Amino acid sequence: MSRRYFSILALVVLSMTCYSVMPTLAQGDEYKTTYTIDIMGDGSAIWSIEDRIGLTTQSDEKAFNEYVSALESNQSELEYFSNKINAIVSEAEASTGRGMAARNFNISFDVKDMPTGRYGVVIYQFKWIGFATTEDKRIIAGDAFAGGLYLSKDNALIITYPGEYKVEAVSPEPDAVRANELIWYGLRDFNSGEPSVVLRLTFRVVWVAISVIGVVAIIIAGGITYKKKKKREKKIIEEEILKTDEDTILEILKDAGGVLYQSDIIEKTGFSKSKTSALLNSLKENGRIEKVMKGRKNLIRLK
Repeated sequence: MSRRYFSILALVVLSMTCYSVMPTLAQGDEYKTTYTIDIMGDGSAIWSIEDRIGLTTQSDEKAFNEYVSALESNQSELEYFSNKINAIVSEAEASTGRGMAARNFNISFDVKDMPTGRYGVVIYQFKWIGFATTEDKRIIAGDAFAGGLYLSKDNALIITYPGEYKVEAVSPEPDAVRANELIWYGLRDFNSGEPSVVLRLTFRVVWVAISVIGVVAIIIAGGITYKKKKKREKKIIEEEILKTDEDTILEILKDAGGVLYQSDIIEKTGFSKSKTSALLNSLKENGRIEKVMKGRKNLIRLK
């Protein structure tokens, strides 16, 4: 982006804000504009241009509210803004040879009470696709500023970036650095290709992924271990129950002199026919009893 086009951008903001409110607001504080470029992981960037207008009197505030109402009912200024931004992005696309586009144009309004006074705030926003390049776990931004940048007095430029990246290189040095923010204040005249920022993906994301995988693995392993444990416990319980029931049958046989019909065992134990049959088969396989057919009945004998 050349200085010429960046100046147009500033003038676009200024001229749009002055529309309908200049007679009143021009008597107040100077315009204070903040350009925020929120760089995303794919190289696109959300641009927010926040223009603050001093509301020192009731007439200032009334004029600002009238301007907001007029703009909300008339979309021509949003169209004017989007056309100018598209022209800026097109020039940057031509200078870099990289595909670019501007999307999601929006204008919003607010009134803020700050330590320095009360302000009407107009926020112009759009998404710049292809603003930066991405390669080898890096995001490289700056080539879109082919002719450099110019910040007027009381203007600020803020570049923000994703938390999983760290600054590998930046030129020129910012005036202030906050968490994932690089800040330059005007009056400032940047050289061609500046500000330039190189961001590198840190290992934090990798370690987070490894940690998540580790936790999942522990949960899965724990689940498998738990299931195996429960299966073993269930088997032991079943075996203990089976053993107890077999012992009950053996005790009944001993009390009966070692011989009973299967039907009598069912009656004395209260077990079902199928359960009694299964228990007797187990005892027979273990050599504890023998079955002898007596007509249609099974005679059970202790061995």
